[in-house]
Amino acid sequence: MRDGAESFALADRTFFDWPGNWDLEATRFPAPPLPDGWTRDDNEAWTFCRPAEDHLPDQGWKIHVSAAPDDARRTLADVAAYCTRHGLAFKYLKSANVLRALSRKYAQRSSAGKLLTVYPVDDAELARTLEGLDALVGGRPGPYVLTDLRFREGPLYVRYGGFRTRYTEDGNGDLVTAFRRPDGTPEPDRRTPVFHTPDWVTVPDILKDSLAARQAVDDFPYRITGALQFSNGGGVYRATPVGADALGAGEESVVLKEGRPYSGTDGVGRDAVSRLAHEHRMLERLAGLPGIPRTFGTLQVRDHLFLVLEDIAGQDFQTWLAAHHPLTVPDPDERAVAAYRDRALALLGRIEALVAAVHGRGIRIGDLHPGNLIIKPGDEPVLLDFEVADEADRATPSSLGAPGFHRADATGTDGDHYALAAIGLWLFLPLAALGGLAPDKAPALLAAAAERYALPDALVSRLAPQLAPNDDTTCELASPAGPWPPSGLLASLGRGLRDSATPHREDRLFPGDFEQFIEGGAGFGHGAAGVLWARHTALGERDEEGTAWLRAAVDRVPVERIGFYDGLHGMAYVLRELGDEQAALHALDRAADGLAVRHCPSLYRGLSGVGLNLLHFAAVLDSDALRRQALGLADRVTERLTAARGEPVARKRRHGSKDAAGLMYGWSGAALFLLRAHQATGDPGLLDEAVRAVHRDLDRCAPGPQDTLQVDEGFRLLPYLDNGSAGIALVAAELLDHRDDDRIRAALPALLRACAADFVIESGLLGGRAGLLATLAALRDRVPVPPEATERYLRRHLTRLGQHAMTRRGATVFPCDGRARISMDLAGGGAGVLLALSATERGTPLLPFLTDSRSAAAVDPAAPGRGGGAASAATPTAPSGAAATTHRGREVS
Repeated sequence: MRDGAESFALADRTFFDWPGNWDLEATRFPAPPLPDGWTRDDNEAWTFCRPAEDHLPDQGWKIHVSAAPDDARRTLADVAAYCTRHGLAFKYLKSANVLRALSRKYAQRSSAGKLLTVYPVDDAELARTLEGLDALVGGRPGPYVLTDLRFREGPLYVRYGGFRTRYTEDGNGDLVTAFRRPDGTPEPDRRTPVFHTPDWVTVPDILKDSLAARQAVDDFPYRITGALQFSNGGGVYRATPVGADALGAGEESVVLKEGRPYSGTDGVGRDAVSRLAHEHRMLERLAGLPGIPRTFGTLQVRDHLFLVLEDIAGQDFQTWLAAHHPLTVPDPDERAVAAYRDRALALLGRIEALVAAVHGRGIRIGDLHPGNLIIKPGDEPVLLDFEVADEADRATPSSLGAPGFHRADATGTDGDHYALAAIGLWLFLPLAALGGLAPDKAPALLAAAAERYALPDALVSRLAPQLAPNDDTTCELASPAGPWPPSGLLASLGRGLRDSATPHREDRLFPGDFEQFIEGGAGFGHGAAGVLWARHTALGERDEEGTAWLRAAVDRVPVERIGFYDGLHGMAYVLRELGDEQAALHALDRAADGLAVRHCPSLYRGLSGVGLNLLHFAAVLDSDALRRQALGLADRVTERLTAARGEPVARKRRHGSKDAAGLMYGWSGAALFLLRAHQATGDPGLLDEAVRAVHRDLDRCAPGPQDTLQVDEGFRLLPYLDNGSAGIALVAAELLDHRDDDRIRAALPALLRACAADFVIESGLLGGRAGLLATLAALRDRVPVPPEATERYLRRHLTRLGQHAMTRRGATVFPCDGRARISMDLAGGGAGVLLALSATERGTPLLPFLTDSRSAAAVDPAAPGRGGGAASAATPTAPSGAAATTHRGREVS
């Protein structure tokens, strides 16, 4: 799973949800009694308790109280009683399951460990409260709160931060919580997993001994040379032994695996320290087996445990697969496909032999998946991570496992055999994680892999029984039955969106990626606005109840969240499209108050998306004021572009909108805005800047295989619509209608060719196959690619979407980015696939502002493919390039 996803995957096995909804009533903590006049309010995870007279400042030193799960109720009762007795505002986690969720191994480290938060009003009350609570609960067990300074022996932790929620933009262009400097300017409230004090804040005297203890240097016999991985349970580091007494002395390099007490818990509540000590015992039993790393022992530093391991030279299995998989190109060489098949079969045989040798020592692995394998030169596998390994005949399931590689009901070595079969499938079709969602998906994928690679019948016969679905009656997802694409696919997708709606909830209307809980559940990318617009655009639907929900959500969104894809401007656009102009204008008014904190030029959350929407509203309302505001943003974007041109090109993984390329986060989105501003004004300087913006994105690209051009992140090449070559291609083609540019014209065919890869790991619009399909269809006649090749690529994308598709209550649905849960959102879920298919078949708008901004209701209800027929044929009936680009050159309207 992606970082942070695990906590949101516990409450529901089909959709992401707040961890606070995970068996809430069964695990809710008893509500502490409150004096008369106090108030008690809940949000998704916390209960807030405030005295009648709330004198809290906006920011200050806050106290976090941690607790081990078995001690949480007692600690909560004791701390709450102290706070009510002394008139201190506080909040606490609503349930034991929320505490468990935030303590899991792959929970977000910045949130982990906190059971209560206490809010002293000043430094004097901080000192009194720390002394009082330390006398009451000091020394009790609890996880370390990584963002904080530990007070004495815990479980009290302290950090300076905001008491009331405010937002600002950080250096990556992300909207983050903030406090204010003494001069009133906002500053990001850093919640990184390390204690930090703002440069203008003085540490109170009560904390100075604790700070000195934290800064004391332990006699650590290793020099850390790199971090390999972090989890809530601790880090994994590469290190050099220092001195003859270090474990592994004489080795040039070792790996240190860290375990933090009461943190990184598994399904049965064992913490990272317990599992690490257990792993050491398992490795000692496996000593001497080829493919098992040597262990040099364990090291205790304060209350952390370190396991010292042999440093294995090789590639992690996922990197190996990405480097060698033959289907990541537009036209795979069938000889290369056959050669890869034979190589992968040989490697699978070695992995199976290694697992059999482990079983021969009487041990089951329990958490076998590609992330726990390293491939040495010569394709020799090495097994890592024996934290949940156990006796081979253990009659209980493993307590941890990766989706698609873990069968929750498997006992003994059966779980390892299932994981081996899933690895066998993953080697050829790396979508095995989908089997964790729909039990019958893995056999369908195995059949597809067997056909594509001509896998030996003996292998398929061996893997198929292991991957066969169990009798799980609680799963509501299934692999689509019958041929793909089915008749009435668009109507089926629309039904899936409608059936998933939860209008009784304020936090979301449609389930989506867990990012929606960060962005607020109402936005265009991951929230309600995008789903409602997709239904309106592709199906001509106007959801009255959904419109009312979105209208009410306008006042729940922070005024600082103004972006088109993540905030108020996207909501305003959709509300007007759905006929509610008054609510749309209200959203614009609220967004105006937050514009001062936004500086990021991106289309997704920054100035370019806002500017495009202001141009749109200026045109439809004939408003000079909105037009002037939009052109002012164009000036700000060109200033940022000028500054960026003086910076070196960074080919590395993007963080937020920093170092990004492409349509959503990079300069192509800005180029689209500057182009539309040029159309609105006729100013040739804006067109010059749009060309320069696309050039800046081309600077981030590198040649890929088979004459492709893709965004280069240093360790991978990206073809996608959001931050890859597809988004650049769409804007580049638009720009060439207004300004011929040798570099852009020369790059466009290679950018588009990158959209034709045979295998794509995600299905969604912004970061997956649906976006590549729609881009190829939109530009099919704009780029000198042989028409027969383009038609073949389009057919293949449409057919391969079936590998990702599932059904829920008879309707077609799709997984989100990461394939851990089903999503209905526009960015990565069903709404985006619906838009891509409709745009491909009937020329409806793919995204706002790219070409025509016409209302979806303008689509003829009697048009071919409407409702029942869309995407029902094996050959897409996409319009010609001329039809798809009829409206190019018009002003935004």
